[in-house]
Amino acid sequence: MPRWCGRWRPFLRGTPDVTGDGIPDIWALSPDGSVKVFAGGATQLGAGVTVISAGSGWGTTKLSFG
Repeated sequence: MPRWCGRWRPFLRGTPDVTGDGIPDIWALSPDGSVKVFAGGATQLGAGVTVISAGSGWGTTKLSFG
């Protein structure tokens, strides 16, 4: 289960549905620098899936959420 405090998730962003199930999802920056998406659910969040790896160098570019 992910930890949701600022130390473990310094950036969180709720977004409209990105998984196609009609439920909003959450994007989060992880301590290792990777970006994960957590699928929203009717009763709980899904497991985080890494969508941008820590070693990808994404930190030198701009990302747009939402």
